[in-house]
Amino acid sequence: MSTPEPGTVADPLRQVKPARRRRRWPLRSYLIGLLVLFVVTAGAGICAGWVQARHDAVSAARADASTAAGLAARQIGESLATVRDSVESVASSPGVAQVFADPGDCRLAFSLGGADDGHLDVLRPDGTVVCSSTPLSDGQPANAYAGSSWLPNAVRTPQAVAPVRDDRTGRPAFVITAVIPALGLVAAFVDLPALGAAAGRLFGGARHLELLITTEGRTAVLTRWPDGLRWAGTQVRHARLTTTGTGADVTGLPRLYGRAAVEGTGWQVFAGADRSAALADADRLARRQALIVALGLFAGLLATMVVQRRVTAPIGNLRSSVRTATSGNLGATVSVTGPREVAELGEEFSALLATVDRELQERRRAEDTAREHERNYRQMFDASPNPIVLFDVDTLDIVAANAAALAYYGRSGDALLTMTYTDLLAPDDLDEAGADGVAVEPVERDRPQRHLKHDGTIAEVSVTAYLTSFAGRKVRCAVMTDVTEREHLQRRLRQSDRLESLGQLAAGVAHDFNNLLGIINGYAGMAAADLEPVAAADPAWRTLHADLTEIVAAGDRATALTRQLLAFARADPAPETRTLDLNTVVTDLDTLLRRALGEDITLTTHLTAQPWPIRADPGRLEQVLVNLVVNARDAMPGGGTLSIETAPVTVDEHYAAQHPGVRTGRYMQLRVSDTGTGMNKATLERAFEPFFTTKPKGHGTGLGLATIYGIITQAGGHAQIYSELGHGTTITALLPATDDLAEPDTAPAEHPRSGAGETILLVEDDDSLRAITERILYRAGYTVLSAATGTDAQRPAATHPGIALLLTDVILPDMHGPALAAALHSTHPGLPVIYLSGYTETILANRSTIPAGATLLTKPVSAQQLLHTVARVLDHAAAVGPPSLSRHAD
Repeated sequence: MSTPEPGTVADPLRQVKPARRRRRWPLRSYLIGLLVLFVVTAGAGICAGWVQARHDAVSAARADASTAAGLAARQIGESLATVRDSVESVASSPGVAQVFADPGDCRLAFSLGGADDGHLDVLRPDGTVVCSSTPLSDGQPANAYAGSSWLPNAVRTPQAVAPVRDDRTGRPAFVITAVIPALGLVAAFVDLPALGAAAGRLFGGARHLELLITTEGRTAVLTRWPDGLRWAGTQVRHARLTTTGTGADVTGLPRLYGRAAVEGTGWQVFAGADRSAALADADRLARRQALIVALGLFAGLLATMVVQRRVTAPIGNLRSSVRTATSGNLGATVSVTGPREVAELGEEFSALLATVDRELQERRRAEDTAREHERNYRQMFDASPNPIVLFDVDTLDIVAANAAALAYYGRSGDALLTMTYTDLLAPDDLDEAGADGVAVEPVERDRPQRHLKHDGTIAEVSVTAYLTSFAGRKVRCAVMTDVTEREHLQRRLRQSDRLESLGQLAAGVAHDFNNLLGIINGYAGMAAADLEPVAAADPAWRTLHADLTEIVAAGDRATALTRQLLAFARADPAPETRTLDLNTVVTDLDTLLRRALGEDITLTTHLTAQPWPIRADPGRLEQVLVNLVVNARDAMPGGGTLSIETAPVTVDEHYAAQHPGVRTGRYMQLRVSDTGTGMNKATLERAFEPFFTTKPKGHGTGLGLATIYGIITQAGGHAQIYSELGHGTTITALLPATDDLAEPDTAPAEHPRSGAGETILLVEDDDSLRAITERILYRAGYTVLSAATGTDAQRPAATHPGIALLLTDVILPDMHGPALAAALHSTHPGLPVIYLSGYTETILANRSTIPAGATLLTKPVSAQQLLHTVARVLDHAAAVGPPSLSRHAD
């Protein structure tokens, strides 16, 4: 590549030539064209403004007319309704008969706001005026209405007729009548010209509107304002009224009409605005706008002439100077006269030419540096262990990929370059990602995504992307880091933390709820037992006994529900664990499980030949199996296959690291698989949560899997779920193995013995629970001393040295139960203690210290459980020996 001699840049400048010279117009032509554009735009604006002004004027006038018509129609309707009410009131008045007997005592009044609005008359059937709000004038006959056309019908039924001629005034009127049985009628005559004039002055006078009232169907004019008397009774054809709001009045004047109906009459009220007057204002506004625009165009023409003289000529001089300077010497000075901006342009162009040479030299050096950087970047790109792809910002087409990306996605370079970046995303995430499927910020770090490999594997990746350029294109460089294993562990940790929090919440509500259940179950149970002999002998008491039995059953169900919550929280009373064979548990339940599944579901069992013993509560383990089988049955409404497998497994450090909460060691694995509907991802995440269920309302409590999770976890094991929609669900439980030998099952406890008058000190702060516990103990033959606090309990203890047992709540208002027991042991050595608590063992471990080996009953406690425990503790104390304090008894 040759380098030009210093001081010359002619060759590089000549290299920048357009391939084809376009025709260029002089500045004068642009100015003339701009002026023509102004004229055309201004003319179009004036015309549009004039048309719009006329349209707005017509719309405003029509709206004004519609408003006036509506107001007038409402006012007329209200006035006529008032008249009708007055007529009916007079006709139904008890004293109207006296008017016919003594017309001189009649007093009627009628007014709609004016002196000539009409009058109210009481008439005989022949049309004779008996009484009137406007007395008959001299010369008027009393039977002025004898020949009226409306009179025959009015004598029989109420009438509302218009227009009619008022025979007393000779003016058109609207007559409203009401019948007075056996006597005559009441008639109100509303003067139509006066009615129209009142409405016109009120709603049309200030607006210069015509007001026209027509009959129903617009056949005849009732009245008009102005000049209502002249036009009343004429045909509507004299006024060209249309439904579009445009027409001419009775005089032929074009008007813009609005109309409204008078409620209760069918009349139509038309309000008309003078169309010519409405358009006159719009025309005046258009003329003023045209004048302003013309003045603006004249000013623009003067400005164009000034620009032509002061700018075009100096620019021509600048062009000549530039040609001279670029012919060979970039350092030549360009001198131009004219306006300051043009002169400064010449100076700046001179400086530009002087800078070009320096820029060309720097560009060559920059190109050499860029080529070196590109080589280094290519080496880093190809050697990076992380998958890297470059994709176009606009089309998302992949334009480059390093070797690590080819190996990670399992595709060849040619195949990858035919794809877009969104093709790498997992199909399930495409709709959710949308336009946000790629980064939109210049630099975005650690964006979580799921990518699809060539073999169909879905991988969790963290993407760091930034904008750059490649081969003249604006691209984004995306660097992927596989975080599949890390995300898997984090999800498991989050699920474990969430379940732990839910367990603490469930355990926290146990105390008060268990106290209430103890009271309900205790009182209901004793009442049912007391009524049982009476109900057996007297049928009248059987319904009450049955109701109490239902209350006891409901309390037992509530107690079972609490137990399930506490099982999930792993905070219920200590289970009765023993060493057992998992295969034996499955085998013993085989018949029960098959009966629960039904005939359309096949149960298969695959039990290991060499099971390891485990230590667990057999009853709770059976509950786990039953819950799992019932859930599997509900997931296979159309039938299927349920498989139960057992196998010994050893958890190593790698498996434990992948599953938080699992320790290394030996386990017995219990796996229950079904071919049911399966679960989606969202359901799978919440499957172990209490009260979460996908079953319809009333078909499940949502505690089945939560209870399973709690039982397995409390036993030191681990539970997990794998499920796919349409392919079924598998639940795997790991139970720690033990080296102990399996223990035989123990026989159930017998009924507790009755008391022999032993004195029991009962300490319980809940009054209701204390009362029911006293009754249970009294009925069993014990002597009971009760107290609500630890302080109150120490007073009877000081005066009764023969106390045989302390039965106390763990948490008391003034002191804890263990502290009370320690205080009493100073005066009653060897006093046996039974602790009661509605709190779980987990909470008690943080709030109170219970001695090791102490007897603890978790509320609610049934009467049988309480009496059995009391008898067992007293028998044990008697076998060990009497307490030392008996030597001090009085």
